[in-house]
Amino acid sequence: MKISLRSFVYFIIGLSVYLFIPLTEISASGEFLADYEVQYAIAPSGKTIVTQHVTLTNQLPNYYPQEYSLLLDSDKISNVIAYDDGGIITPSFYVRDGKTEITLTFNVKTIGLGKSFKFSLRYEHSGVASKNGSIWEIYVPGVVNDPDIGKYDVTLSVPPTFGPAAYLSPKPAQRNSWTKDQMIRGGIAAAYGTAQRFDLTLTYTLENGNLTSQIQEIALPPSTAFQKIGIRSLDPQPLTVVSDADGNWLARYEIAPRQRITVTAKATASIFLAPRREFEGSVIREAEYLGEERYWEIKNDAISRLASTLKTPKQIYDYVSSTLTYNYEKVNGVPTRLGAAASLKSPKDAVCMEFTDLFIAIARAAGIPARRVVGYAFTNNPKLRPLSLVSDVLHAWPEYYDRELNVWIPVDPTWANTTGGVDYFTKLDFNHIVFAMNGLDSTAPYPAGYYRREGKTGRDVVVEFALSAQDSPANVTATIEFPERVGAGTRAGGAIVVRNSGGDSAYNISLSALSKEAGIHVTDMIPELLPYAVVRVPITGVFDQTITGRSGQIQARVNDVTITQDFRIEPLYWLMVLGSITFLLSLIVGLLLIKRFLWNHLKKH
Repeated sequence: MKISLRSFVYFIIGLSVYLFIPLTEISASGEFLADYEVQYAIAPSGKTIVTQHVTLTNQLPNYYPQEYSLLLDSDKISNVIAYDDGGIITPSFYVRDGKTEITLTFNVKTIGLGKSFKFSLRYEHSGVASKNGSIWEIYVPGVVNDPDIGKYDVTLSVPPTFGPAAYLSPKPAQRNSWTKDQMIRGGIAAAYGTAQRFDLTLTYTLENGNLTSQIQEIALPPSTAFQKIGIRSLDPQPLTVVSDADGNWLARYEIAPRQRITVTAKATASIFLAPRREFEGSVIREAEYLGEERYWEIKNDAISRLASTLKTPKQIYDYVSSTLTYNYEKVNGVPTRLGAAASLKSPKDAVCMEFTDLFIAIARAAGIPARRVVGYAFTNNPKLRPLSLVSDVLHAWPEYYDRELNVWIPVDPTWANTTGGVDYFTKLDFNHIVFAMNGLDSTAPYPAGYYRREGKTGRDVVVEFALSAQDSPANVTATIEFPERVGAGTRAGGAIVVRNSGGDSAYNISLSALSKEAGIHVTDMIPELLPYAVVRVPITGVFDQTITGRSGQIQARVNDVTITQDFRIEPLYWLMVLGSITFLLSLIVGLLLIKRFLWNHLKKH
């Protein structure tokens, strides 16, 4: 958003030896140069006092300003005060359609080329700073690039109770001040705090219309370089949770024939601005993120031409955010995803899907690995920072792979466009929550919100600020699956089953299994065990011949916990005896059943 800072009504003076021409009201441009000193002083409550000190310098000898008008894209303005060298100015103040217009009629008339006139305007604004969860967010609107504005210096003061500055975009030109060149590019976005926490309640509906059982998957919000997920509950619990090549968390369920189940996931998402250490240095297969997919037409002539000149992610971001125009009407229905090539043909018909697809297509065509992220983005101003995907109000944005950091970097060209140039490239913010990542496939897996049962009312995606920390640490347990009796001279298979029943991932789990009697000696490492995941590490025992039976034991160690299971090695003759006994018992039971059948048959006749 950019403020239309001023419109002036001017009076012109005309003089002659014999004739006085009366003052005439006209609209004029270029007659004055306006220099601004704007101060934003934020109180601990978040209310902001905005003070404008304005100096007007006459560029012509026969004009002077009579009125000043300020239009603010907010209805949260109060306590307007103004004055000039002639004293207090009583402002005209009205609110309409969410906007506030302030008009001042000056007390003094300053005439003469190069003469200066000063006035001040002060008002309270409750929409500049807002506390969202544990983060204070500040947005100072930019200014239109008006040639009649000379200096436009902005200072910002923030109370120490807000905590450390997470980001200031753009960086101040000097300490806590910004210049006109910076403000015409979209204003100031700032955040104070270390991390944002959200509580998520997500509902998924799975249905199997077949006559046989099916394994189906749902995408849970995953932990990423900038996001940590803790699963507080998952009902019903899945068979396991696995990770795909993109890093999605996929919970697997077995659905019986003609069955429908509803899965409810409750999780906490912690959002960070800097990459988390466990994700730094993750190497990808770049070729998998450079190919053409549906909606990412990298071989399209127009996209190829753009890729030949746009060589960096920042250049692509700037091009996309300035070329496409967000269509607010389109999100009122169910928007059709156009894809990259079509968005270039209809640049004014874009929502977040088109901004994202165009960025990805150009990046891939330029040799930069890129993928799509779909999730939830918190916003308290849907016009400045809109959400575009209809299913439970989701949002889409792209990521590119930074080869120096070896990490996926999220950017948001959509919000760069709708905010008039706020920097969502250098750092994103605390408001984007990843639900699913689409890199190997442009549409799958589907995020939460896309598993909605037809005809259902209410929301499948509920996102709220976390009121308190609710940690769900990993809880790793292990069991041994192995036969209690095995035959001498045979082989027997089993597994060490490792489960994580906690809500957080467990990392670098060491595992070993040893059995002298079975000849088992296994060592392994599980790099990451996702919440509710189950991993089976196979073990195979080989048993020598023996005349008499003997006992054995498997000893497994998972991290610092040791578990054991005993088994019995039986000689082959014992198995033969057991088999013979089983056969004789089966034969006797069979003969008795036949005898009963014949007896009942004879009685009827």
